[in-house]
Amino acid sequence: MTNLSDKILIEENGKYQFDFSALDYVWEIHDIVSHTTLNDVDFITETEKEVLFIEYKNANIEDAVNPGAMLKKIKHESFYYKIARKFYDSLLLFWACKGNEKELPIVYVLIIEHPLLDKKLRRQLKLKIEKQLPFELNSELIAREIISQFEVVDLTEWKNHFPQIEIRAI
Repeated sequence: MTNLSDKILIEENGKYQFDFSALDYVWEIHDIVSHTTLNDVDFITETEKEVLFIEYKNANIEDAVNPGAMLKKIKHESFYYKIARKFYDSLLLFWACKGNEKELPIVYVLIIEHPLLDKKLRRQLKLKIEKQLPFELNSELIAREIISQFEVVDLTEWKNHFPQIEIRAI
């Protein structure tokens, strides 16, 4: 996995930095999956209580090429499937790399910013994507919980829920 020592990372648009300095590690697995058909979340990290899978989408940035495209995307089931697939593929690789040996709860967080995406729309988005995730998977053969929680938040809600990871505009 990459960026094990660098704990301040810049998101792909180059507009925001994520500061994971207060945590033990942050993993960016994009380089590992880039030559495969696997999809990946942007960051994986661990707090004292949980492992966080973080996916970041922002159409509320200066010079956004097509901010209306995100609103179109979130209206289609393919978007929900893709966001869910990022979790599944990242989890597969995370476990393959012996991640979560402490068996902490895994929380998947979609940070999504758009000027027209209010709390009500984020809640609807959460419910639609959540249906694609393995919350209903139940069997005595399953030895560990696959996912404990899924959240869709904006940057303000992120600061309230996860203050140990600071996101700043560059």
